[in-house]
Amino acid sequence: MLNATVNEAQSKAITHGEGPMLVLAGPGSGKTLVITQRIKYLIEENQVKPEHILVITFTKAAALEMQKRFLAMTENRMLPVMFGTFHAIFFQILKQTYSFNATSIIKESQKIALIREVIKEIPEQQILIHEQEDEEENIHKLLSEISKVKNCGLQSHEFQSEIVPIHIFSAIYQQYCKKMSMLKKVDFDDMVLLCYQLLHQRTDVLKLWQERFRYILIDEFQDINPLQYKIIQMLASPQNNLFIVGDDDQAIYGFRGSDPEIMRHFQQDYPNVERVLLNINYRSNSDIVDHANQLIKHNVNRFDKEVIAQNTSKDGVRICYFESRQEQTKNIVSLIRQYMRQPGAQYKDIALIYRTNTHATITAEKLLKEKIPFQMKEKTGNIYNSAVAKDIIAYLTYALYQKDIRAFYRIMNRPVRYIRRDTVPMKCFTMQELVRNNQDKEYVIRNITRFYEQLKFLKGMSPYAAINFIRKGIGYDEYLRDKAEETGDSFEKWEHDLKYIQESASDFDTLQEWLLYVEHYEENLEQGKKEKEDAVNIVTMHGSKGLEWPIVIIPDVNEGHIPHKKAITDAELEEERRMFFVAMTRAKEKLFLFSVKEKEAGNSLPSRFIYEFIQQDEVWH
Repeated sequence: MLNATVNEAQSKAITHGEGPMLVLAGPGSGKTLVITQRIKYLIEENQVKPEHILVITFTKAAALEMQKRFLAMTENRMLPVMFGTFHAIFFQILKQTYSFNATSIIKESQKIALIREVIKEIPEQQILIHEQEDEEENIHKLLSEISKVKNCGLQSHEFQSEIVPIHIFSAIYQQYCKKMSMLKKVDFDDMVLLCYQLLHQRTDVLKLWQERFRYILIDEFQDINPLQYKIIQMLASPQNNLFIVGDDDQAIYGFRGSDPEIMRHFQQDYPNVERVLLNINYRSNSDIVDHANQLIKHNVNRFDKEVIAQNTSKDGVRICYFESRQEQTKNIVSLIRQYMRQPGAQYKDIALIYRTNTHATITAEKLLKEKIPFQMKEKTGNIYNSAVAKDIIAYLTYALYQKDIRAFYRIMNRPVRYIRRDTVPMKCFTMQELVRNNQDKEYVIRNITRFYEQLKFLKGMSPYAAINFIRKGIGYDEYLRDKAEETGDSFEKWEHDLKYIQESASDFDTLQEWLLYVEHYEENLEQGKKEKEDAVNIVTMHGSKGLEWPIVIIPDVNEGHIPHKKAITDAELEEERRMFFVAMTRAKEKLFLFSVKEKEAGNSLPSRFIYEFIQQDEVWH
């Protein structure tokens, strides 16, 4: 018996008979309802045994939620239906043949330790990774690239890494795999590869699992990678009762090997496939849906589809343009406070969606100061651990106390003053001692004298003015520009960090207050990030996938951020557009798109994506 609320397209999907089916499910179109109702229909109407049904999702949370909804619908009578992620299912297959257990899987912390160990054994690589400012980020990127090689069936000696040269990446990859083998450990990607090899080589094992899983349903199919797809094709054969649900417009995981072309070519692989479009959005109002539709139509490689909103109300999208990031952040705070004055309003109704974690952290810091509760589930960095922040902190610390020798070492030649380290006393010293040690070099003495005059000047300033003086008066910005030219690094990134640090410091009156705040920043941020019953959600575009909120704010909708400046090819730009589309369609009632005029926002221009859907009668606020 079908749920009375299902629409015609949903009904067609749910009651599909034998063979393959492709369900194109736009945002908020009720795909979870379709999948759970489909399972129920197979069991009750087609007399399929529950243990012959396999439901695959991409996250453990999604699998548990799907199972919970299904069991509630059937009053817990259909327990043998198997729900799980690709990795969980593949692990079950390997477990029965190879006697794997939970200890066989390497932990994330162990992977990071292992890759660091590998890097230490490749001296050339130490320069390429350890001397970069974003060492931790690069370690994670390297692991992501290793994952991509495994999942896409690529050759390590042909893979073009973003972090290191090809020959270095291949050496790291080979050594990493060797050490994993010695430890008798596997990671999630190994499980996919081992499962493929097992089913390819052992027809008896393959037949066993084919008989077990006669009906396979896959959620978020657009996120599948080539190796996962090959395994699914083997398991589904020969009946090919493959029920795939997804939206190629929401394919945003190309960086980890997912390939939306698999979904777009599904009809070529299965010519007898039936196809249905779930085209009614039950989540967002028509204004949000219309803007999202206009945006995504600019992608060439996609299924052509027209999604309509059940909620026909308008005035859902507001586009605002601010002079500075500081003004943007103030307006975010103002918007939150304004919303919370409404009857029944809750902080958890609001989501701030960012392209990257770096900018998410900036807003989190402001909310922390404003005592607005928020939560962040994704890992974030600490901008005060950056190289430029450490230089600024060293300047202010030494200006105040002149006791920290390490701080002096850090800044004595930033900018260059030609002070040799062997002339600097090992213990706390005065300017006169340093001058005496350099008495044979008149130009160095002049530099030292000027340096101490600058430090004395800094001591009486506010944090904002002091940082500005370090940058412009002392010449730190010019030093960084020269360094960028010599090393090929990005001055723009350093400049962005400096501007943010300077803006943040404007909330403090004294250097002591600001330094104390920076010292405890990380522990305060971690406390603020903890999950709360009612809090503003701060997420990245990737992290927002599958979620929804009444109010969504997307800041920094500028060229260079959205799309990201590293997106150059047509394929990369189409994925950036899909990410923006995903972020937009998380909003149910109101969607705010904020752009910043300052160049530090990546570019003084609003994102090209805004001009792809902005209406003639819309104006910038």
